[in-house]
Amino acid sequence: MSFPLPEAFHPALSADRLSVIASILIAEHFSTATALQSDFDDGYTRGCTRFGRQRNRLKSVALSGEYDWLELRHGGNDLVFMIGGIPCRFAADDPANPTKPAVLDATPFQQDFFGAVESGVPCKFCFVLDGGYADADDPRVVFLGEDSSRVVKCKWVSDTARALHAVAAETPAPKEMGKPRVAPKRPDAGDEDAAVTS
Repeated sequence: MSFPLPEAFHPALSADRLSVIASILIAEHFSTATALQSDFDDGYTRGCTRFGRQRNRLKSVALSGEYDWLELRHGGNDLVFMIGGIPCRFAADDPANPTKPAVLDATPFQQDFFGAVESGVPCKFCFVLDGGYADADDPRVVFLGEDSSRVVKCKWVSDTARALHAVAAETPAPKEMGKPRVAPKRPDAGDEDAAVTS
């Protein structure tokens, strides 16, 4: 089913602004996967770390004033940020079959906005990072807008991220190595005892 874009209802939710948030979510998705490659990391440790990094980066960007349209509404684990005065949340979930509270439930910080719109107009918004639920291998972000009856009324989908990214821990910086010091073997020494002189 095809849905109108969010900006058809709320011009503040323009594609360029949604792309900024989607880029942050996708960048932290990749950086977490790159950083957490130990034998003791699994889906749980990566998922928790990814969520925390995404939340903290969104908070930081909102508080920095870099974008005059982005504000922090609530900085807790149930983060709510505002795009042009419209409260939004985020989650990693299946946008077609969501199960996370951030996608399904509205917080009191979002419910204030419900009374500002007419019936049937989207008033609850969530960025859903689809990191593998869809057929595509690359993560994408789906931005869903629902009305007060929890019916999806608008939808925006980011471009898939086709960027090169490392899959292992960071490569260490090169280290300067001196010239090897080599001297002939002593006649009375075995192969393992080579003489090294300055």
